[in-house]
Amino acid sequence: MNFRIDLCARNPRWLFLLALLLLPGLALAQEARVVGTITGPDGASLPIAEVSVLSAADGSEVARLTSDSDGKFRTAVLPAGNYRLLVTAPGFDPAELSIALDGFDHQIALALRVAGVRESVTVAERARLDMLGVPGSVDLVPAAIIEDTPAHNLEDVMAFVPGVMAQSRFGADESKLSVRGSGLRNNFHHRGLNLLINGIPYTDADGFSDFESIELMSTESVQVWKGANALRYGGNSMGGAINFDTHTGQSAAPFQVWTEAGGYGLLKGQLAGAGASDNANWYASIAGTELDGYREHARQERVRAFGNLGFNLNSSTELRFDFMYANVSETLPGALTREQLEENPRQAQGVNVTDDYGRFYDYVRIGAKLRHDISPNAELSFTAFGNYRDMVHPIFQVLDNTSRTLGGDVVYRTRGTLAGRGNRLTLGFAPMVGGTDEQRFANEGGQSGQLLSEFENSAQNYGFWFENEHDLGTEFTLIVGGRYDAARRTFTDQFLADGDRSDKRTYNAFVPKVGFIWQSQAAVQVFGNMSRSYEVPLLLELTSFGAPEFIDLEAQDTWQFEVGTRGRVGRAFRWDLAAYNAEIDNEIINVNIQPFPFAPFTIPSYRNAANTRHRGLEVGATLTVDGGPLAHRGALTWRTAYTWSDFSYVNDPVFGNNDLPGAPDHVLRSEVRYDDRLGFWVAPAIDWSIAEYFVDSANTEVNDSYAVLNVSAGHDFGAFEAFLHVDNLTDVAYSGAVQVDNALKRFFETANGRSAVVGLRWKQR
Repeated sequence: MNFRIDLCARNPRWLFLLALLLLPGLALAQEARVVGTITGPDGASLPIAEVSVLSAADGSEVARLTSDSDGKFRTAVLPAGNYRLLVTAPGFDPAELSIALDGFDHQIALALRVAGVRESVTVAERARLDMLGVPGSVDLVPAAIIEDTPAHNLEDVMAFVPGVMAQSRFGADESKLSVRGSGLRNNFHHRGLNLLINGIPYTDADGFSDFESIELMSTESVQVWKGANALRYGGNSMGGAINFDTHTGQSAAPFQVWTEAGGYGLLKGQLAGAGASDNANWYASIAGTELDGYREHARQERVRAFGNLGFNLNSSTELRFDFMYANVSETLPGALTREQLEENPRQAQGVNVTDDYGRFYDYVRIGAKLRHDISPNAELSFTAFGNYRDMVHPIFQVLDNTSRTLGGDVVYRTRGTLAGRGNRLTLGFAPMVGGTDEQRFANEGGQSGQLLSEFENSAQNYGFWFENEHDLGTEFTLIVGGRYDAARRTFTDQFLADGDRSDKRTYNAFVPKVGFIWQSQAAVQVFGNMSRSYEVPLLLELTSFGAPEFIDLEAQDTWQFEVGTRGRVGRAFRWDLAAYNAEIDNEIINVNIQPFPFAPFTIPSYRNAANTRHRGLEVGATLTVDGGPLAHRGALTWRTAYTWSDFSYVNDPVFGNNDLPGAPDHVLRSEVRYDDRLGFWVAPAIDWSIAEYFVDSANTEVNDSYAVLNVSAGHDFGAFEAFLHVDNLTDVAYSGAVQVDNALKRFFETANGRSAVVGLRWKQR
């Protein structure tokens, strides 16, 4: 069974849903405004102060605006009630006031004091404030949610982010990650998204990366900036950017021990420490993981170390350093045919066992960021990073390579007024260079045999971008931006016995963006944007099977349109809804080819699809009930994330208007959680892929629909927290991720059967 929702006038169900979510916000009582003037200690007006209005009940933000050229501000109408007003400005101490609105405008005059030392604000708090100024769908996964999961892989922590497909391939932290269908071709590892750690790029210079080096136990928040909304991070891909902000000495407990044990041989532990003084802070973590795996030949071992060190050099300058090390060892079971999946979902592919397919590497990454307040309304930041990976990777051949990437950025931000209205401008420049030295050998039972190829490749990228936010009034903000990219890819063949495959390719493009935010009511925003993105092929795609030199691949070129709303009704109900349409030229498509007749394996190759279309609907909602009969017992919270995806070819000469393979049409994840006031909580949940979806471009093979029941529970004993997670309660055999367009019809990556994880975490208070 396969059904669709048609985003068109003949079937306007999505418009009805949009109106349904907007109406409660539009019905809010309109009682009064907060009107005020912000000055410095000398009485001079401050035209760049950020004013946040917070609910006194739960601390959530209901409005945010910037003072004008005379230091004045005026909020939209707010319901009667109690609020906190938080006012910040660079170079000044923050100020906070309590306000009671009773039907009359509330007038204030506030003088800020010059700052002594930089305020300690968690990165998650900064990100949450930033997201209210984004003209599109964004999401933040805070530490509280990360810590209520096993935190093994991205699927654990991002399950309730609509529009994001994070699928563990075989219970591993190696995942299939896609936002709005970005990188559907990634049958292994990652592409199509900008990944960052603490705002510093994590990916290789050509855009390729993996996830095995990232330790989620060290992560304070995960921020998802979809599509053009990632421009503030220099994003240039259709999917946008995902930023992993780590704990620091300002946010982490002085000491933490986190241990887990579970099914299929899982053992995981973390030791972490942190500290802070007036002018410095530090955080350090070391974690180890062992997992035999649900499937045969799926053992994983990880050792990951992470640390950061921050200095407040003076009241206007901050310097931070990151260090990251990972030792990764894993065997790979491979994908199965449907017959193999039904016969024994735990088996490995035969050739993966006989040739001992696996991946073994050491990874080191160092990053630094210097942030300086040039003036009360201008900031300049510099980042620099380098990463190094030394890897042996036995697959159809044994790949032995080392890769290096160096890069950074310079970003200038200013805020003030333009034509008497609030205005915020960002300018950035990001260079990145990297390369790989690789030898390939015949695979003889997992060991290196005869040398088959040797080469060097390199990638160079230079990106310039700008983004300007201008307040046309107290209710409407216009955002315009753009990015210019110049990229070069080079391949130097050093094994000439089979001919010289050396080649080079250059790409360049300018991509514009325009968007808006309309906030006519307290706690309700309507947003929209139109943007272009330009994604250059990876080196492994250009050098893949099918041509003696670089294969003929164009850059993927996308125009994306988005409209949506987010907001809240009182303390109880929150929502985030977005609809988008992406028209793509030259989408890069994976084709797994059998290299010679009767070969027991496939080799990835790639092509451009002339025209494709990605469109979808993303709905996130949270409802909390903590009154009535629960008032003295606890709270009940329901959260849900629904994603509708319609990805298709457009008049393709081979596949016509077929579906693009690899993504479920409809995914619903829903959870009901009860929190007792004594510290106990329990949360049953469902993960439902509602309809079958195609796994090949010919649309002849499908992955079945499935519904998986999970439950989590825990108890907070003060410094100790105990928790239990049981996945796949009914022990459903299903494929949670797929490999698309596999010539041997090995499409299916088996998900874990029923499994339990128990854990204990201790934090020094």
